Amino acid sequence: MSLRRLPLPLLLPVILPLLLCQCAGKQNPEKMRQEIREREAALAVASQDWEKKQARETAKPGQQTIPLERLEALGEMSLQSRDYETSLINFLEILKTDPARHEIRYKVAVILFLTGRLDAARQELALVLMQRPEMLEAHEALGLVHLEEKKYPLAIQEFQAALQQDPARSKARHLLGIAYLEAGQTPRAIAELQRVAAQDPGNVASLIALGQAYLKLHDYNRALAILKSAQGKAPDHPKVHRHLGMALAGLKRYPEALESFLKAGDEAQAYNNIGVHYFKDGYYEEAAKCFQKALDLRSTFYPEAKSNLQQALEKLQQSR
Repeated sequence: MSLRRLPLPLLLPVILPLLLCQCAGKQNPEKMRQEIREREAALAVASQDWEKKQARETAKPGQQTIPLERLEALGEMSLQSRDYETSLINFLEILKTDPARHEIRYKVAVILFLTGRLDAARQELALVLMQRPEMLEAHEALGLVHLEEKKYPLAIQEFQAALQQDPARSKARHLLGIAYLEAGQTPRAIAELQRVAAQDPGNVASLIALGQAYLKLHDYNRALAILKSAQGKAPDHPKVHRHLGMALAGLKRYPEALESFLKAGDEAQAYNNIGVHYFKDGYYEEAAKCFQKALDLRSTFYPEAKSNLQQALEKLQQSR
């Protein structure tokens, strides 16, 4: 190998002795050392320039230094540990080399959704579904994006598209029920969620949503029965206890309702919640006591509790 083909970092040990020989006998020692230092500095700069050039060459499209399998493994590991940005970087590198990897593009879209970048997530999912309309997960993910954006008809359309391909897919049916519930179409939500409960009795999320639907209809007895069933399957689930409290309060079983609200995990919130129900039912003194208790437990409790307390006191004064 000739010197001309050696990279500059490898040339330094070869060139420096030559420089010393060329300088010897022609200059005084101090001047010779100064020139050597200057030439060393120049070589160091040239070496850095070479390294940067190599890095640019490596980064050119199509010149992949890390195998795609390794990038995918790194992306999966980061995704599992919820290091979304690192995972996204690795998956995007794969797509630069192989844009047809639709399963990777789907994962990119999911990460974008989880990190709140809804526009970008929607665009990626649209690209996936253009090529893979049979990909049920992509329909569900796009439906979730629309649901987050409160575009309920579009969300319903995507969940229905998944169910057209696989009517037994309980996840899509659960999401369809949630979309109907959010859209205010409560009877349709109940119909879908009941089908999920029959198909998958252990689906606690669907039982909670079904209980919530009956709460919207003020059918507290049915809501209570369903939420009790959910409690039997997930006795420590905070959302189960919160909705159980609402059903019990709707039935005016206030002490039991408070107990359920407390089991949801936030004592100040629990007293505010039961206070709201006392207030709605015209028990202003009890409501005021509960709102005050919420504020005593947490002096920085959100302004709603203070507003609730003020309204309860005003109603109490008017009733006397």
